[in-house]
Order: sequence, then structure tokens, then C-alpha cells
Amino acid sequence: MPFVIFIVFLCVIVWTLALARIKVPLAHLQRINPLHIIGVMVILVGSVFGYEFFNVSVITFDRLLLGGLVALAGFAWLLNKESLRVPNGMDAAIFLVVGVIAFSAITHDFRFSGGLPIARLLFFYMMPLALYLVVRTAKLNSLDLAAITTALGVLAVYLALTGIAEVKQMHAIVFPRYIVESTGTEFFGRGRGPFLNPVSNGIFQVAGFCCILFWWPKATGRWKVLLLGVAFLIAIGCYATLTRSVWLTLFLVVGIGFWLTTKQHQKGTLVIAGTLAALLLLPVLGDKVLAFKRDKNVSVEDMSDSAKLRPLFLKVATRMFEDRPMLGCGFGQYAREKYPYLQDAYTGQPLSKTKGYLQHNVFLAYLTEMGLIGLTALLIMLGVIAKRAWLLWTDMDKPIEQRQFGFLMAAVLLGFSVNGMFHDTSIMPMVNYLLLFVAGIVNNIQTAPVTTIESVPNGATKVPRHPLPQHGSPATS
Repeated sequence: MPFVIFIVFLCVIVWTLALARIKVPLAHLQRINPLHIIGVMVILVGSVFGYEFFNVSVITFDRLLLGGLVALAGFAWLLNKESLRVPNGMDAAIFLVVGVIAFSAITHDFRFSGGLPIARLLFFYMMPLALYLVVRTAKLNSLDLAAITTALGVLAVYLALTGIAEVKQMHAIVFPRYIVESTGTEFFGRGRGPFLNPVSNGIFQVAGFCCILFWWPKATGRWKVLLLGVAFLIAIGCYATLTRSVWLTLFLVVGIGFWLTTKQHQKGTLVIAGTLAALLLLPVLGDKVLAFKRDKNVSVEDMSDSAKLRPLFLKVATRMFEDRPMLGCGFGQYAREKYPYLQDAYTGQPLSKTKGYLQHNVFLAYLTEMGLIGLTALLIMLGVIAKRAWLLWTDMDKPIEQRQFGFLMAAVLLGFSVNGMFHDTSIMPMVNYLLLFVAGIVNNIQTAPVTTIESVPNGATKVPRHPLPQHGSPATS
């Protein structure tokens, strides 16, 4: 049965993506590069039909799809239909991170916990890297970009509806069923989605929120109303995660979007309005934001106490860093190596309360497991990607449908980093896939400018080169 559902899903997605640009004659659908379509389908399938939905040992639908994508890309390169690109700074930064992780994994006890370090290296880093390499080098055009934004937007709508149904306990309409039938009770009662993790769910929804509004410059009349309605639905889905870091990410993305698309002389008014809104809402919402019931089986007091663990995680990380500052305790070794540092007698703090958890900060996770070398590599990678995103957004010679991916990259980076201040986002389902997929598209756009459809015969719609959207046309807000 899972296989039949999977095949039906693939058929629906293929036709949805193919007909998304319905004004373009079917003859022009051949312009869509199958490598990018399969690439975004890896994201969709891995999100909705991942390991929890179906697996045979380590084999899952998305991993099979990724294997087929790599094989197809290999054939395309052999037949000279695709060509490799000259490596640049972003490539080097990403390979640096994966290389440091691989070195750390193989130079420590990689057999620990049933080969957990190797499994994490393969499934959370090497496979997303393979996806990055394919989409970074495959030929790209405006129809591919339209298909990608449509797919991510549709995924966000699904995640929002599913999350809302979870919170409202409308379990009969939640699909796949494992979301509400899973034996894992962590985060139950919140919008976990198919990831079984509200943070992953929120990161993907914020990305889809941006993709939905990317269609704003091309929309007219009722379509703009529809886009705003869908964006509002996704915002409610983000709220349904009941996760403060997700809310903060969405708030920052919306705020930055308004700032970038507001005329210069109106930015002062925007700052004043935002400040007044914050002053009015903070006294009303402050206490509710700091402590409220989220998980079904966890009380408000327990949720409030969980926030008190953050300084303890920092203390444990500091003590581990002091002993192994350069190389850390080894990739994937934190779960074992932390115990000698939980002795309360030396600190006067109840550090033992953290013994049942992994690090709750992606930067501290890198620091404890891979030391300064690992953390520096991560910061270099994030910095290089952020710079590339900004350069793409501010490149006024490129059409808006390309520049928007610079903003999407910034939104994904915010999702990874802001949530990463409170959770280890590097080991969350599909987050690294999304990060490296969008990074690959951004790098592709900058190293091989996308071919836009300047003239289409048979009365088809011309894809315009839109100017930078101003306030009132929130292409990215």
C-alpha cells in the first residue's frame, strides 16, 4: 500500500509541476530540466514519504530517488548534455564542512551506537551534498525556477494544513497516518508534520511562505488575494508548531522582506510602526510566549523549566571545549562523551538534568564534537552562502525570478541559524537537504545565468524582467 500511495503522489506532483505555468504551451514544457524536477521531488518525497513512512533497512523512497537522480546526472555528463562547473568559494566552503565531519567521524569510534557517526555522515551530509552537486551544475532556466517555487509552496501548504489538524486534534484527516500513530510522543500535540519535529516543519513552511509570495509580481486581481490567503494559512501553520524559534524566524523573514522592498523614504515610518507594535504587544504577549502548554503530555511548568536547561547545555559545552578545544570529542560522540562533565559537585549547577538530551544548539554541537575547527568551518560555510545570497538579491541585472532565490536562501539560512540557537538543526530530517538544495540553485544562477523566455511563439506569455518590487508588491515579505 505505501508503494501505491508513493506512485500516485509522484504522478500528481509531476503533472502539477508541468501544468503550473499553464499559459506556456505544452511544447515549452520540454525546456524544464528533469534533473531539477527530480531534485525538488527528492525534497518533497523525503519530507512526506521518508523513513517513518516506508523503509527496508536503510532504503527509503527519497534515497532511491536520489540514487536515480545521481545516475541520470552521470549519464547526462557522459553524453555532454551537462557539464561540470569550475569550483568556486561556495563549493569549497561546503566541501570543507563535509570534509571536517568525515575526518572527525573516521578518526574516532565510528562504530559507536551501531555506527551512528557514519550513518549521520552519510544521510545528513553526503546525500544532501550529492543533491547540491547535481542542482548546482545542471542547466537551469526560468521554468525550472517556477517549478521549484511552486513545489516548495505546495509543500508548505500541506505542512500548514497538517500542523493545524494536529493541534486541533483532527487526527482523522492527518496524512500520513504515522504522524498521529507513531510510538514517539516527543512534541506530540504540536504541528510536527511528517518530520515528527515542529522545528523542521517550521523551517520548511517559512521557505514555502517565501515561495508563495514570489509569485506576487506576476499575479493580478484575484490571484493576489489568493496568494495572500495562502500565505496567511502558512503563517497559521507556523504558529501551529508552537515553537518560539519558528515564530521568530517567520517574523524576521517578514520584517527583512518589508525592509528590502520598501522605498528608502518610507523606511523610517516602517521602523517607527514596528517599534510601536512591539511596545504594545510585548506586555500582552510576553508571559504567554515565555511559558505556555505545547506538548500534549507536558505541563506549562515543565515547558517553563525546559528553558532553564539552556544555560546548563552551555556550561557542559564550555567544559568539554576546555578539554578538547581544537578537534572536539568526535563527530557523533557527544551522547557518550558528555557524561564525565555532568558532575554537579564541580559547578554547583544541576548539569545532570541534561543527560537525556543532545546539545540544543547547532553551534555548540559543532564546537563540542569537532572543536574550533568544526565550528569555524560551519561559520565559513554559512557566511559564504549568506554573501552569495545577498549578491544575488542585489544584482539588478538579473530578473526578479532569479533574484528572489537570493532571498529564499537568506530565509533558509535564518531558519537554520535562528532555530539552531535553540536546537541542533544539523541533525533534523531534511533540513540539510533544503539548505544545500537552495544553495546549489543560488550558485547555479550566479555561475551560469538562467536563460529567460524572452520571446515565445503562438501567443504564449512572455516572462518579463521585473524591477525590484516596492512596498505594496511584497514579493518576498
